[in-house]
Amino acid sequence: MHSRLDLIIAAAQAAGPCPPGEEAVWTERVRGLAVDLFVLGDTVDQDLRRLESAKAFTATMLAVRVEESSRRGVLTLRNTSGELEQPIRTDRGDNDAGRAMIERARALIGHRVRVYRLNEQMASNAKLQVRTVVHLVDYGPDTDPVPEVSAKQHIMQAAEGDKDAAQQAWAEAGLPDSGSVTARQLATAFTLLPGGDVP
Repeated sequence: MHSRLDLIIAAAQAAGPCPPGEEAVWTERVRGLAVDLFVLGDTVDQDLRRLESAKAFTATMLAVRVEESSRRGVLTLRNTSGELEQPIRTDRGDNDAGRAMIERARALIGHRVRVYRLNEQMASNAKLQVRTVVHLVDYGPDTDPVPEVSAKQHIMQAAEGDKDAAQQAWAEAGLPDSGSVTARQLATAFTLLPGGDVP
C-alpha cells in the first residue's frame, strides 16, 4: 500500500493546479480524490491476493448464462483435453465486479482464454464451495475444429440429456449434419438451448 503522503501527492496531481481564490474547493477535491485512491488501493490489493491464490488453465469459452438465484454468471468452458469443465461462476452480477466479469466473459465467447479460478466458500453455506473465476486473459479466437462427436456430446451434456432440445439447437444454429464445427458455431448452438443466454 502507498503511504498517506503518496496518496495525497497523487490526488493533488490528479486535481491539477489550485485556481487562485478557490483553495477551499481545491482542498476538498484533493481530499475526495485521496480517499478514492485509498479505497481503490484496498480493492486492487484484495483482487491481487485472490489472483495470487488462483489456479490457471487454458480453455475455450462456449457460453455464459446468468443464474436467476444468485445473479452469478455461469461459464461453459471446453478445456484442452476436449472436455467440458465443471461450471465456473463469476462474482455476483448485482455488484460492479461481477457485472464486469460477466460482460468480459460474453465478449470472449468462441475465444481461447486463460482462466484463473478459485474455490471459495459460499456465503450462505460455509461447507459448500463455488468455483469462481477471478481473471480471464484473451488468447484470441479458437480456430481449431471441434470434432463432430465431441461437439454433439457437449450439446447433449448442456441440454441435460434432452435429445430433442439438443438436436433442435444444433439445427437452428445451422450446424452441418456431419463433420467438425468451429468453436463459434458450437457456441451459437449453446445459446439456442433452453435457458441459453444470448450475449
